[in-house]
Amino acid sequence: MRKPKDKDFIETSEGLIFCVVGYLHPPDAYTAYLKYRPGKEGKWKRSGVRYKRMIQLYSAAKIQTGSSWLRKHYPEYISLCNVRGIELPLVPRKHVTRYYNPEARLPEVLDRPRDSLEVKTARLVNHLSESSGVETSKFGVTGSILLGTHHPRFSDINITVLGDSNAQGILESCDSIYEKEIEPFSAKEIEIWQKERAHLLGIPDHYKDQILWPHWLRGRINDTPFHLHPTRTDEEITSEYGEEYFTALEPIELTATIIDDSESLFAPVKFGIDDIEIIKGPQKPPLITRIISFEGIFVGCASNGDRVQVHGILEEVKDKEGQLLRHQVVIGTFSTKGWIIAL
Repeated sequence: MRKPKDKDFIETSEGLIFCVVGYLHPPDAYTAYLKYRPGKEGKWKRSGVRYKRMIQLYSAAKIQTGSSWLRKHYPEYISLCNVRGIELPLVPRKHVTRYYNPEARLPEVLDRPRDSLEVKTARLVNHLSESSGVETSKFGVTGSILLGTHHPRFSDINITVLGDSNAQGILESCDSIYEKEIEPFSAKEIEIWQKERAHLLGIPDHYKDQILWPHWLRGRINDTPFHLHPTRTDEEITSEYGEEYFTALEPIELTATIIDDSESLFAPVKFGIDDIEIIKGPQKPPLITRIISFEGIFVGCASNGDRVQVHGILEEVKDKEGQLLRHQVVIGTFSTKGWIIAL
């Protein structure tokens, strides 16, 4: 059976639609955030039902807002996660009436596109495949097109690419991706995006120009924005729920050198680090070996040898016997805004 993956979707018996987050899930539930709920004022529509979008821009702060609505109306979908040590949306599998698989939906779009947005999606995937050599079977479609709630006039395109080697293939071919009807965002659009994200993540204004723009992940096809989301294969999902336990300690800010970028293309993003200098935080810090980011903006944002500045939460990680495994800096939790910038 295929393992749950980041950017899959699930639907509950109440018609609530959640987006699956990451790869760490309890045996009887999915870690996911509420993306859509039925609502007469909603812009998205399917089979006569309108849906209201709960999160416009993905971030930990926005997910917390959606979680507040869940806590009020459907508290059974908010639980204390003993592994992570925090409350977050956990959707019991027994409440899930439909599971949406991006790789299973895409062949329908490629073979029988039903509207102009699906036609653009098919052209985009075929172009990405031809440019990179990655087979179309390694792609998927997520977001509103996966759900069938999209509207050709205002919906965008969200594509998944399965596996590290395939994501690397697209990254290496990014110079040939943008041609004819497919183009990158303009410098002005990037500047606006940087200001917006800097404000959302609490990045000081004087650092906003140092946000690394993952240009190969985003663009536009015939005026419709698209976004690529690398996801892990089943074989690349190696962590199991309950193997490690996480405890947040205190805010920290530091500079470090990236020494391991092998898991930087997936959310949550992971970087191995060394040569650390503490800016703010504990006077006698423990050995810190890793950065973890749940903010998708930082996917592929740095490479081995890059010097970065990081603001987040210091976290200790123990095994199920209580033995200390490592310390790491976590970005994109409910408890703090966080960021990575290039130096």
